[in-house]
Amino acid sequence: MYHPRSLDSVLSEWLKSPNRKPLILKGARQTGKSTTVRELGKQAQFFIELNLERGKDLSLVQSCESVEELLMVLATRHNVETFPDKTLLFLDEIQECPKLIQWLRFFQEDHPDVAVIAAGSLLEVRLQERGFSFPVGRVTFRTLHPFTYLEFLNALGKDALVEKLLGALLHRRPTPKPLHDQALALLRHYFLVGGMPEAVLAWTTTSRPNAVREIHADLMQAFQEDFQKYRGVRDLNHLEAAFENLKYHAGGRFSYENFAPGHRSQAMKTALGRLESALLITRVLPSSSLDLPLRPRQKSAPKLLPLDTGLMLSSIGTPIEDLRTIPFDRLIGGRLAEMFVGQQLLAGRPGRHEPLYFWVSESSRGSAEVDYLLPGAGVPVPIEVKAGASGTLRSLHQFLWRAGLRNGLRLYSGRLADQTLQVSLSGNELKYQLLSVPIYLAQAVWEIV
Repeated sequence: MYHPRSLDSVLSEWLKSPNRKPLILKGARQTGKSTTVRELGKQAQFFIELNLERGKDLSLVQSCESVEELLMVLATRHNVETFPDKTLLFLDEIQECPKLIQWLRFFQEDHPDVAVIAAGSLLEVRLQERGFSFPVGRVTFRTLHPFTYLEFLNALGKDALVEKLLGALLHRRPTPKPLHDQALALLRHYFLVGGMPEAVLAWTTTSRPNAVREIHADLMQAFQEDFQKYRGVRDLNHLEAAFENLKYHAGGRFSYENFAPGHRSQAMKTALGRLESALLITRVLPSSSLDLPLRPRQKSAPKLLPLDTGLMLSSIGTPIEDLRTIPFDRLIGGRLAEMFVGQQLLAGRPGRHEPLYFWVSESSRGSAEVDYLLPGAGVPVPIEVKAGASGTLRSLHQFLWRAGLRNGLRLYSGRLADQTLQVSLSGNELKYQLLSVPIYLAQAVWEIV
């Protein structure tokens, strides 16, 4: 059974566009790229799939001398004279055939009637190792993340709940308390399961926590086995050490020097770069910008976001009972809420994979940090994450005062509230508008921004 994804509408619009370019679908292993493209294939008049990890398909492509020859061979293979206008060609694991990557431009130039999607789990890693790149300006990039919390609710058949939650946000009114409590309770299920499609499917069919944890263990093992495919890696020890130590830094700031005991800073920086290229992690960049565009702050520690909440909590060994009972702000040292929000923000813009920032001010007089900083309509939008319904907002106040802004955003476990607040700051009065949004709506924050 296919569970709809937010990316579906983006891909559907691309398929219908008369000016579409070949599309590169990025995403970590097992995030559902192939399944999503096959579902899109149902909208096409003719759907062809080539998996370049299969010897038969790879040999077929390698034996062809041009795009024209490849299309002719494929037409013969599928017993058609020519492909109809609405043909979708899916090139899976395209990193196995660099020649085909260079041919993508010719699909657009000479065969615009054939829609082409290419994908690969280790796409960026392998291309970097082989010195290849995609034709500049000739392809479109989209990224598929694990299921977001709202997609998870839809997979559970909670469509009506999702509609009510989003409707309350749209009209800036508090979610009815029974629905709010239900959303928070189901959020604990999401922390256990995460958004990897196989784990979501297991939960929707069995509701067995141990079955989900077994899938998590298998996925982590598969990621580690993939390291052998990272050609050009002189010493796998650094990569394995970086992967093993992710659980100690997830959701927080880190230094390369102290990331893994016994491994030097540069080795860890390279290893984490590889893991980020494979989309297994994201480094959230520090910024001291008070206006747009946001710029990274050099020589300041970044934050680490793992691929998936459920996977990471399983890797840490967080007891299932803790996920059911312990307050959010006490799970994994209080880092869970911020980690969850970061993952939802990354996935909240369907198809895009852009840098994520947080704000820092570091000086001898003191420091301040705002959890996330998003590019808004001409101004940066600061976001504070509070796992509980209370907590101070000193850093948010510092940012608003220095940037001359009067609107802040808080994600927390309470219900939606829109308040005008006035605080004293260094002898001055700051009056601003604080929009407090339930944490489970983190992916929808982009609609507000």
